[in-house]
Amino acid sequence: MATSQKQVDCSREIRVKTSYSWQTSYRAALLETDWTKMAELVQVAESEIQKRRQELSQDHNGTQEEREAVVNALNGLRVLGMDAAAWRERQKSTEQIRNDDERTC
Repeated sequence: MATSQKQVDCSREIRVKTSYSWQTSYRAALLETDWTKMAELVQVAESEIQKRRQELSQDHNGTQEEREAVVNALNGLRVLGMDAAAWRERQKSTEQIRNDDERTC
């Protein structure tokens, strides 16, 4: 009687996708292409993430993975917020130049 043996590759990691409550607003901000909506979406996402960060600090729930994801998300939103602010400033400058040109004509 022959027995079959299965080889198991122990080096392969099984990754389970984790979803956090704040990810929906975070994704919305990241995926927005309309710069006029960007600042508001960044603020909403930052608010939700900060709320969750506060919860994590008070009750020590959550995983290290989520804590790292929160830090990474806040860093990404900070950069996105700076980009949105720079875009708004360029828009104001462009508008000012147009207004100045119209007055001189």
